Amino acid sequence: MSEPMIRLEHVSKTFPGSDDPAVGDLSLEVPEGEIVVLVGPSGCGKTTTLKMINRIIEPTSGSIQVAGIDAVDTEPHILRRQIGYVIQQTGLFPHRTIGQNIATVPRLLGWEKPRIEERVAELIELVGLEIEMAERYPVELSGGQQQRVGVARALAADPPVLLMDEPFGAVDPIVRTRLQEELLGLQERVKKTIVFVTHDIDEAIRLGDRVAILNVGGVLEQFGPPEEILRDPANDFVAEFLGTDRGLKRLSLISIRAVSLDTGPVVAPGDPIAAAHHVAERYGVDWIAVGSRNYLHGWLPLDQLAGMDSVPSDGLMYFKTSLSADASLKEALDAVVSSRTRVAAVFDGDRYLGMLTADRISEEIVQ
Repeated sequence: MSEPMIRLEHVSKTFPGSDDPAVGDLSLEVPEGEIVVLVGPSGCGKTTTLKMINRIIEPTSGSIQVAGIDAVDTEPHILRRQIGYVIQQTGLFPHRTIGQNIATVPRLLGWEKPRIEERVAELIELVGLEIEMAERYPVELSGGQQQRVGVARALAADPPVLLMDEPFGAVDPIVRTRLQEELLGLQERVKKTIVFVTHDIDEAIRLGDRVAILNVGGVLEQFGPPEEILRDPANDFVAEFLGTDRGLKRLSLISIRAVSLDTGPVVAPGDPIAAAHHVAERYGVDWIAVGSRNYLHGWLPLDQLAGMDSVPSDGLMYFKTSLSADASLKEALDAVVSSRTRVAAVFDGDRYLGMLTADRISEEIVQ
């Protein structure tokens, strides 16, 4: 196993005037190229931990290494060249243009003007903004756009580490979901080591390659991949923090591709009506799907077959709850319970793969 990008060993922080530590004896390793999310209730020390990595706050005891370098024995300005930092309110300079904000660190590092301009243009495109926005000021951008600029500024000098302190907490839920998607897409391209702080367990589960659940005082209750934590909480605190719907949360992490699919009550156009009734009876449904050669034409209620000699190929209803094989089981469950047929048809492009039922999905929850 390669060395972690960030290592905390027995790190503690007790602020002056306090008898209790904000963080007590925390040991944690952050693998290179992964998103590790720190999550927990108020007072659990997650933001304090993040700031100690960046030496905004000095630890009381213990050691912190970043890229193999002892952070405590390194000059803060040298350490921070390896670290990008994104906060909830973006921290953009209001009197500087977007381009100037993004160029802040490269300018401090003495980059040549052409190199800075090239980097600013590259990052504006990378975070999904228009190049024309480089000349605007922060007040002229929406909250979501400002957050993108904050991420671009943090990436400007191409640091290996990115620290993000509740970066999406100040935007509305729709924008927040979009920013989460964009962060995951961005991470696919840049592969940074990211430590992300949030109070939202759903955000932690969605974004984290690994999740650290902290208790008050910086006590690490559990650390591991989200699916593992949801499947097997370490203790009552973790189980309660995950919530009563942790089975549904777990479904959001499982792709339909990961489960076996049933063909479902499918008959071919031209099959005898008796065959259609037999298939429907075997599956315990009052409808049949019509398809052939990995292609699904649609479906019909059994009562519409009355008076017919064979299964028709036209006049069929479309499956409104068809899903891509890349969708999650949580999406599949939502589709199933919203469907007249109580199934979700799954496709890979136009190719029919099979059907999912609520019973089949529930089997994954209890595994």
